[in-house]
Amino acid sequence: MKNPGIRNILLNKIILLIVASISGCSFFSATKYEAGLQKYEEGKYYTAIEYFTRAIWDDSTDAELYFFRGNAKAKLDLNEEAIQDYTTAIKLDPEMKYYKNRGLTYLEKKEYKNALKDFNLALSFGSENSVLYFNRGYAKALTGNYNGAIRDYSKAISFDPTNAKIFVNRGDLWANVGEDQKAIADFNTAISINNKDELAFFNRAKEFSKLGYLDRAIEDFSEAILLNPSEPEYFFLRAELKVNTGDFLSAATDYTEILELEPDNGNAYYNRGICYANLEMKEAACEDFTTAADLGFFEAYEVIKEYCKKEIKKNKKK
Repeated sequence: MKNPGIRNILLNKIILLIVASISGCSFFSATKYEAGLQKYEEGKYYTAIEYFTRAIWDDSTDAELYFFRGNAKAKLDLNEEAIQDYTTAIKLDPEMKYYKNRGLTYLEKKEYKNALKDFNLALSFGSENSVLYFNRGYAKALTGNYNGAIRDYSKAISFDPTNAKIFVNRGDLWANVGEDQKAIADFNTAISINNKDELAFFNRAKEFSKLGYLDRAIEDFSEAILLNPSEPEYFFLRAELKVNTGDFLSAATDYTEILELEPDNGNAYYNRGICYANLEMKEAACEDFTTAADLGFFEAYEVIKEYCKKEIKKNKKK
């Protein structure tokens, strides 16, 4: 099961944090540079790269040209080439944003140590930058340095206490280090800032579930589902809690919702069959167990033999 907890503030694509600038180009390359910026803003990244490249032919000493060409390449997942451009920009004229974007690109490549080095260098230009502390905290979390990440998220919050995503990420780490009440407090704050943050509800639901507050957990899973009804995991975890509270009919409905999203999910068929069995709907239960078995959910075979009192052939992979 995937863990959506540690999700960074950089939704969609981390390179979206790039700060645009139009300074620093020579007279000869200005027109191509501006054309490159326009194409970049239009999402025409290959064309933007072409314009920035031509501007570099005119003036190969302008760091901004390499920076923006690197940004366009990063948008196209040409990460190694983007890093080369950022590195050239840094050699020509070191700036905080060059280190930051190279660090973000290293994150994309899962080169976390290099990313941390670049975020450290970026922070050396000035320490009052919430985004940089967030990014460094995220990189630390990915390396397993949860306490260091929490400190960086806390620093980011001190500079920007209105960003719900920072609280969500810090809350997830509090949960990972066993500080459940601190985790819930952070998720509460995130929801008070943005009551449309599905991850805040989802993560708080997991904490409530861990602490035995099943009704509150179900409520939070329901909120997450309202915000994103296409995520099967939300339905799975809510259904599990409903089964634990004896609400088999409602749990069966959740498994049906999962099967609308994932028609070949043998686990959902099996669990819905368990719900039907508890509701004394034997025919429906056995039908679900059989479908689960056909889909390769092998736990269903013994249930079919014992509960449905019939033999079936096991599917054997060649």
